[in-house]
Amino acid sequence: TRHGIAEHHAIDKVIAQLDDTAWSSPAWLTHMKTLRHKVLHHLEEEEQRFFQMAGKVMSDKQKQQLANDYIEEMAS
Repeated sequence: TRHGIAEHHAIDKVIAQLDDTAWSSPAWLTHMKTLRHKVLHHLEEEEQRFFQMAGKVMSDKQKQQLANDYIEEMAS
């Protein structure tokens, strides 16, 4: 959705701010807290809307394959 895309852009902007800010700067922690808030908000919306929708249209085999792919990716 447009809203989701806008959230991705906002997250990218905060990541860029983090990249441009020294770790020792008080602003770095402020940017990190903002990033955390934006990412968690975005994930909550996706879980509510898209993950539930995907669960309805995917077969059990597809869901299991997706879960396996995720686990494999996180392990590497």
